[in-house]
Amino acid sequence: MIEKKYKRLKEKVITETLSNGLKVVMIPKKSYHKTFAVITTPFGALDQRFQINNDTPVDIPAGTAHFLEHKLFEKEKSDAFTRFGELGADANAFTNAYQTSYLFSTTQNLNLALIHLLDFVQTPYFSDKTIAKEQGIIGQEIQMYDDDPNWSIYMGLMGLMYPSAPLSEDIAGTKESILKITPALLYDIHRAFYQSDQLTLQIVGNFGPDEILRIVRDNQTTKTLEKVNVKTFQAPINQPKIIQETKKFDVSRPKIGFGIRLPTNARTGKEATKFVLAADILSDILFGEQTDWYQNLYNKGIIDTEFETSFDLLRNYQFITFFAETTEYESLTVAISNQLAEYKKNLDGKELVFESLRRATLGEGIQRLNSLESIALRGDDVLFGTNLFDKIMLLQDLTYNDILDTAEELYKNAKLQRFVLQK
Repeated sequence: MIEKKYKRLKEKVITETLSNGLKVVMIPKKSYHKTFAVITTPFGALDQRFQINNDTPVDIPAGTAHFLEHKLFEKEKSDAFTRFGELGADANAFTNAYQTSYLFSTTQNLNLALIHLLDFVQTPYFSDKTIAKEQGIIGQEIQMYDDDPNWSIYMGLMGLMYPSAPLSEDIAGTKESILKITPALLYDIHRAFYQSDQLTLQIVGNFGPDEILRIVRDNQTTKTLEKVNVKTFQAPINQPKIIQETKKFDVSRPKIGFGIRLPTNARTGKEATKFVLAADILSDILFGEQTDWYQNLYNKGIIDTEFETSFDLLRNYQFITFFAETTEYESLTVAISNQLAEYKKNLDGKELVFESLRRATLGEGIQRLNSLESIALRGDDVLFGTNLFDKIMLLQDLTYNDILDTAEELYKNAKLQRFVLQK
């Protein structure tokens, strides 16, 4: 076992990689009654083509990662949720662009719940009948997303910035794409992306690391898990062809999304996490509620509390987004463009503002240390291999020069795209 101590935070992380490749990450918290466990594969909606060994490459229909997440809970004669309930554990799962995770929290029967988590994730069961049933259920879910203006504005903006790229496709897929999903396809994907050396098991809470490791090791020795070589194919990221687009939608007021598409990301590890932290604080300095820029637009009725902005770095994709609900979107377009064009001037003399925001962000991060779920899920573990403790340490050492360097990279050649939903 490898133990990493974060002395300033009085925390430690214990890791062990088993002989079959399963990575186990343990964060003991003896003062807690509850324990939280999550097992994750770095397989998500962005993965659309793969190859096992030297077999023919396989295309993955949009929505398959999310579909598989749902189906993995259902077994031939049981449902994984039912067993968690019998053990007194709360279970859940989620899929995003770059990962699929299965999790539970409990104050009792930890060992049995942990074994059950490993068993149901590593032992798939798919059939034509259950696939057909799920296609109907997820088809209804897709329709709900299609009717949601907030989701529609986001996906519309992604389609504008990244035409025909995986990021522009709904995580749930389309009614047409999920009809291409078969049991054979799901078994192949599970064989490729759910093999032991693709999985990370993280446990946070009240437990003994030696006992947990013994339980996991014993569980893995009972399984005959095939080892295969997996090659993934990166989908091309096409250049945008349209700067702005308007779509008719049943909304009471227009919804607007602005995007800045940035060059393909090459950062990894702590460097990437630090860049995201700096970009988030930079966004608050220029566009946050405390700024004169925000307050001026708010007082004029150009924006309201629905206005938000963020920076995202998802594998090779990195981009900035702004979302608002307003009839004055032409004025808002000019205001955002001007703020971006004058970013150097607008950042001049903002050291105290930076320090205030850095401390506030740091305080939020430290507060999250009281949440087992936040410790397990609020890091950049899958994307960059950094946990919540790493993020807090990086925040403590962040400087205003880091902010200025980040601004130069994000805003120097910024080109604003716009997507509008209106009646």
